[in-house]
Amino acid sequence: MNARTYRLLINLGASQARKRLKGHGFGVKRIETAGKGQAVVTHTATGRHLEELRALLSDVLQDPDEPPPIDSTDPR
Repeated sequence: MNARTYRLLINLGASQARKRLKGHGFGVKRIETAGKGQAVVTHTATGRHLEELRALLSDVLQDPDEPPPIDSTDPR
């Protein structure tokens, strides 16, 4: 069974994003840097959890539209 993963691009450094998300869960798989002051949050959140994740990051979300899912077998 392959889990679909999604990405959120945020205007917050990766370490600060980790601190903000610590202890919440929401299906967050990893947080990677995307340049100075930006991070990519890779997650599997859907439904209510996705809404809660977006609410937690609402002030720093760069792209309010969710990109298409990433196939977990994709080597990227």
